[in-house]
Amino acid sequence: MSAKPDTATPASSAAAVGPRRLRADAARNRQRLIDAAAEVFAERGLDATLDDIARHAGVNVATAYRHFANKHELAREFLRQCVDQAVAIAEEAAAEPDPWAGLTHFLERSLELIAHNRALVDVLKRAYGAEQFAELLERTTAALEQLLARARAAGVVREDVAATDFPPILEMLAAITGLGIPGVPAVPHRYIGLVLAGLRPGQDRLPSKPPSQELLRRVAQTKPERLQGAGSLT
Repeated sequence: MSAKPDTATPASSAAAVGPRRLRADAARNRQRLIDAAAEVFAERGLDATLDDIARHAGVNVATAYRHFANKHELAREFLRQCVDQAVAIAEEAAAEPDPWAGLTHFLERSLELIAHNRALVDVLKRAYGAEQFAELLERTTAALEQLLARARAAGVVREDVAATDFPPILEMLAAITGLGIPGVPAVPHRYIGLVLAGLRPGQDRLPSKPPSQELLRRVAQTKPERLQGAGSLT
């Protein structure tokens, strides 16, 4: 009579443990895909496919599609982290006691982030979409405005520069980061120096007003090829 409980117990235990193991395996595969996506997107940009990410993660392509419908689901999570990093840099810069040191910190750290992340370059150049660019603009503007206000009060920055000038500046720097090409990393730092020199007071007044946030958002929603010949940002 006691044999029945004895023989049933291992089967019951296996049935109970089996699903837990599957869930743990699924969770590990999902995390491997997320980690792989961060590396692949940073190295290759947002043109990388879900198949590329699956191969990099060492999982079956079918497994990748069970977790994510397409690469965009992975990209959104990765880009959210990129935006968080960019915002942290702006906030650190705004917290610098010396506002000029804060501006230098912002440009140098932003360049460092861009140089190691091709996906962020895609965002700055609006090659992926407007959502992340708009979020980056919205979340960094207040910190940069605070930093510029302190810099103007200290007399170290020209009066006609605004926080909205920085996204185009970063896009220009992104164009010359080299993204891993030997010997190129020193070049952008030269242009950071040139940008900083241009931010100093005593220069000729800039030829137009800073772009508005609304204009930058509209530009972000426009495909890059449609911007050719569209005129200035004023």
